[in-house]
Amino acid sequence: MIRLIKNIVFLGFIFFVGYIFGVKEVRFAEIVSSSMEPLFQPGNRVAVVKKDVLKRYDIVLLEAPKGDKEWLIKRVVGLPSETITVVKGSVLINGSKLNEPYIQEAPVYTLETKIPEGSYFLLGDNRNKSEDSSVWGPVDGSLIKSRVVCKYWPLKEFSLLKSHYPFRR
Repeated sequence: MIRLIKNIVFLGFIFFVGYIFGVKEVRFAEIVSSSMEPLFQPGNRVAVVKKDVLKRYDIVLLEAPKGDKEWLIKRVVGLPSETITVVKGSVLINGSKLNEPYIQEAPVYTLETKIPEGSYFLLGDNRNKSEDSSVWGPVDGSLIKSRVVCKYWPLKEFSLLKSHYPFRR
């Protein structure tokens, strides 16, 4: 009887691992730039899962839009059909100021753009030291591959990341 229970538990574990790595497509990535400081520093490691419906504030892993075979991590700031304005150090979405307590420093640049359907506006938290949608413009959703779910290295900084933040504009 105990052997049967052990086999069932083992089989359940195998299915769970298969589900996590197969269906959810769990992958691991290393942070290589300072563009997401203060949340992530170079050398931090994160776990990512297959993207589903993206929400504002999600942190995502994407292929570099310039096609240089590089993986980048950025934050979803603007959603399809929204107008993004960056002026006087603030990000406005359709005219409403976005609450961003997580950024390193306020952006020093100015821009305005309408996000096309199927695209997203992605910014690094270290706004003035990040190559992001302030440089490339809106990013086609097909370039976004995964959503970051946790920081696991260094271990003392382990944290699960919420898929969205409770504060809104």
